[in-house]
Amino acid sequence: KPISNKMKQLFLSVIGIYVGLLAAFSQAVPKTDSAYKSRKLKFEEANLVSSYYSQDGNNATVTGGIGSEKLTDISNTIDLKLSKYDKKYRKHSLTLEFGIDNYTSASSDKIDPKTISSASSADTRFYPSLGWTVENEKKGTSFGAGLSYSGEFDYSSIGANVNFSKKTNNRNGEFFVKGQVFIDQVSLIYPEELRAQLNARAGVSSSRNTFNGSIGWNQVINKRLQLSVDAEIVSQQGYLSLPFHRVYFNDN
Repeated sequence: KPISNKMKQLFLSVIGIYVGLLAAFSQAVPKTDSAYKSRKLKFEEANLVSSYYSQDGNNATVTGGIGSEKLTDISNTIDLKLSKYDKKYRKHSLTLEFGIDNYTSASSDKIDPKTISSASSADTRFYPSLGWTVENEKKGTSFGAGLSYSGEFDYSSIGANVNFSKKTNNRNGEFFVKGQVFIDQVSLIYPEELRAQLNARAGVSSSRNTFNGSIGWNQVINKRLQLSVDAEIVSQQGYLSLPFHRVYFNDN
């Protein structure tokens, strides 16, 4: 009997403590002065990041643990950051990002083991996002929100996030809290040998929702040392696995 598709999972991460030698980034930040700040929208920076990933192996779950796991992924991401000050001299930052991945996967191509090639053998994922942050440099507070999207052949995701932070008077300590939600849809592509009996369900999609919350503290110890402590909780509901993983038994 197949395992139930609908699952619920709850994860509570271990409180993370990170200590690093961050000389360039851990220096105390002076309080904001009262110098004139332009209220015109200006370009701050642009970043282009490219990466290449490759893996191999012979334990693919798609083919019952005995097939190729070969996969390659080429990723390119560009982001632009714009900023301006409002009449109350609060800094507004706008971040635009667009990413695109192109990958090939031998194991995904074996969802239909009798075919030479299928639509799942290669795919392109694109993921734009938009983020906005308003910072009150005088009070040391910052609030932000963002939207994101990710789409590929059999999966789509819509995300939203909010965050807030507050610095201490000397700017050496910072409290922060973040929240994220991802509303996803996954297409149920069943193994070829099950499609006849599941024909009425073939091609339908199922939801997968993720809710994430975190809280933490950053502290500058000295010019060469910064400490960060944070706790995170994640809740997932919906279809958390994939329908085309095979399991073979010795008794057929």
